[in-house]
Amino acid sequence: MKSQRLCFRKAYESDAEFIYSLVNEPDWLEYIGDRKVNSLQDAVRFIVESINAEHHDERLGLKICCMRGNDLFEKVKNKDTPIGVCGLLKRDYLDSIDIGYAFAKKYRGFGYAIEAALFFKDYAFNELNVDKLYATVSKENGRSISLLDQLGFKSLGGLIKNNEESSDVLLYEACGNDNLSPV
Repeated sequence: MKSQRLCFRKAYESDAEFIYSLVNEPDWLEYIGDRKVNSLQDAVRFIVESINAEHHDERLGLKICCMRGNDLFEKVKNKDTPIGVCGLLKRDYLDSIDIGYAFAKKYRGFGYAIEAALFFKDYAFNELNVDKLYATVSKENGRSISLLDQLGFKSLGGLIKNNEESSDVLLYEACGNDNLSPV
């Protein structure tokens, strides 16, 4: 799987150092939560049990995002170096799949997150043929909310889980019938 500047692949145990660093960045801890990844061994466990967890559809799950070469920049140094994660997930409390993404701080501000999220949004509607796609986001995460707005997602209010509406987590939705790539 690939977009213009990125390739998307399964996470490997050799990605443990990157995952350890990513899930311990202040923004991840604040907006996504502490995943108790306190060592490289914990990172390997997180890759196996969370990132590469079995899904009912092998096309689902978070993928490692790496830079790739193209006609203009064929010599991308370390092109298999992870810069973030993005993918589609099935949550038991949602009636359709949702999109998730996170990028290492030093790769933010270059359009990688929107490129990856747009790729997976289009993939959900055009390859998986879903009618709607969700995204959950901390109401304090302005950058992520802005990205969802740019992608054409609409806020549905607080996430309802176990018949209780969250005051901290918002639910966003994009529908297949309005799936025009806004970017």
